[in-house]
Amino acid sequence: MHIWEKWIKRPQTVWVRKVLFQIHLWTGIALGLYVFVVCVSGSLAVFNSELYSAFLPPPKMVEITGAPLSRAELRAAAQRAHPRAAITRINIWPDPHEAAVVSLGVPTYSDQRFIDPYTGKDLGTARPIGLRMVSFFSQVHMNLLMGYGGRLMNGVGGFLASILSITGMVIWWPGVRRWRGSLTVGWNRNFKRLNWDLHSAIGFWTFAIILMWAITGAYLVFPRPFDTAMALIPYGRLIDFRVIAHPIHVGDFAGWPIKALWVILGFAPPVLFVTGSIMWWHRVLNPWRKRAFVTRPQPSGLAVSQLLEGSALNSERYGI
Repeated sequence: MHIWEKWIKRPQTVWVRKVLFQIHLWTGIALGLYVFVVCVSGSLAVFNSELYSAFLPPPKMVEITGAPLSRAELRAAAQRAHPRAAITRINIWPDPHEAAVVSLGVPTYSDQRFIDPYTGKDLGTARPIGLRMVSFFSQVHMNLLMGYGGRLMNGVGGFLASILSITGMVIWWPGVRRWRGSLTVGWNRNFKRLNWDLHSAIGFWTFAIILMWAITGAYLVFPRPFDTAMALIPYGRLIDFRVIAHPIHVGDFAGWPIKALWVILGFAPPVLFVTGSIMWWHRVLNPWRKRAFVTRPQPSGLAVSQLLEGSALNSERYGI
């Protein structure tokens, strides 16, 4: 039987599929937790701008009680109020009735405080918990809370996630007789088969968008290789990834319904990770555990006594 015919009818017997299966398996294990974290945080960060606007507090207004403090005096006042914090930024506004804002610690994750520009008094937080949570999940998604190094890791993760997605789609093909069944989930089946159906069906129906997220995520970190490659393709110059990559990555191109859809679909990769991990447990780890901890026959009481007697004789004979 020709290899192409085998692939159509019995793909499980084709060696290429076996190789791709191993690539998919171990890439998925290596990336599993990373994909879980990035996708969950990405779903929570889709409505970033809307949530940021909703949680952003209004300006704090103060009375003019004399000459305003200088920037250095405001810094000193904020430092006295928060002696353990690093003052990283001071914002003084044109409106003389508006309180200054002082950032404490790393600007992205830190607290920000309203400061009276005339007395230096701390007037409370300018960064409520809701706003900090929005920033937190956004930074988890963009750089894993590790700054530029985390952003580079995200770019590499995007390339590897593309490989994971493509190999998964290739090995999804179950053969010409069974492909329709792999598009749906049999809810009345046993747990192992249900888990397999979920992994297979969700992987098929979300393949395109997961691949898009992986490629655009890599592009947003490493745009130059993509731009160079597109320049070599006929009509490739007509597609400006710099314009479309971010909007399609976050679903910011057709209103809130698309964003809501992106939020829901963003949980597909974590589900694939969980179902894949369950399959890995049943197919690899659990059989290995059973082989490693197989119960060996213990010696009988007579054999034990003979062994002890022999040890005593040897100790006496050799002076051990």
